[in-house]
Amino acid sequence: MNVAAEVPVIDLTAQDLVSSALSKFRAGDTVSTRAMLDAIRQADPACEDSDDHLIELIVMAAIGKTMGVVFDHRSDDERRPRTA
Repeated sequence: MNVAAEVPVIDLTAQDLVSSALSKFRAGDTVSTRAMLDAIRQADPACEDSDDHLIELIVMAAIGKTMGVVFDHRSDDERRPRTA
């Protein structure tokens, strides 16, 4: 009798993706929000969470692991001072 084993599809949550990306760093390291977003989007291109939500998860997890965070995820246009 042939019985095909069902392999469950692993559906990673945003928190799982953040934890996985942060696992490459140690306490005291500084993480880049741009690099973290890129790593998360590469790991799961179907992730529908917004950048803002992912940044919130990254910051909470990184601080909990005593890591520093560099907020460099904004585009150059968003960083320029606005003139009237």
